[in-house]
Amino acid sequence: MSALDILLPAFVFAGLMVVTHTWLGLHVLARGIIFVDLALAQAAALGAVCAFLIDGDMHGWRARLFALGGALLAGFGFSLLRRVADKTAREVVIGAAYVVATALSVLALSRSVQGMEALKTLLNGSILWVSWTEIAVVAAAYAALAALAVAARRQFHALSFGDGGGRHGWELAFFAAFAVVITLSVGAAGVLLVFACLIIPAFCASLLVAGFGARLGLGIALGLVGSAGGLALAYAADLPVGASVVAALGALLPLSALARQAAGRA
Repeated sequence: MSALDILLPAFVFAGLMVVTHTWLGLHVLARGIIFVDLALAQAAALGAVCAFLIDGDMHGWRARLFALGGALLAGFGFSLLRRVADKTAREVVIGAAYVVATALSVLALSRSVQGMEALKTLLNGSILWVSWTEIAVVAAAYAALAALAVAARRQFHALSFGDGGGRHGWELAFFAAFAVVITLSVGAAGVLLVFACLIIPAFCASLLVAGFGARLGLGIALGLVGSAGGLALAYAADLPVGASVVAALGALLPLSALARQAAGRA
């Protein structure tokens, strides 16, 4: 089996993540709720842990339904945070949700060696082993969510970049879509890579260009380059795939900062 056969499914899945997560990341940055993705991902992981305690399976359909339920419940709670005027208080609530969900997951699996290994998989992912069938399912779901994003682009844009007043229904729809995206990603990619794909490409693009469309396009391009570099590094050096991709995406941060500085001097 060639390197292309091994890495191509993982790269396609990473590409789907980069496209959807960069769009979400730009909205998250505009709202100043940086850690909401991490909290939603951990809520989904906690749901999968609950399914594991029932039947010992963290990757079947029951686990996915439980993960979606956990993410949707957290998303509903986060949709109410717009009513909190203090942005610091919002971040405290989101951060607390993350650490509590993590602690509950650790406590639930602490007496099981198999469970702790499963928890490590939820954090680090197993994107190298994603199947084409899973990719097709995720691609179809992302396409439906993309259609929603296009249809409601004015409402979502107003929520993130305007005052967003009196639109709690659309706020709830935004976080519900957010929860679905995270649930579809976290099972294969892991919590860490999901968070990196959401924040890093969007932030790097925001350093370099202005305008939502330009940032979205550049963020996707940067995310694809980082994903390809991380996968190549993992294959060449026999390193963990998820951590390698996160490290490669992380390298985009100083490079983007240097590019911004150089452009300012030009």
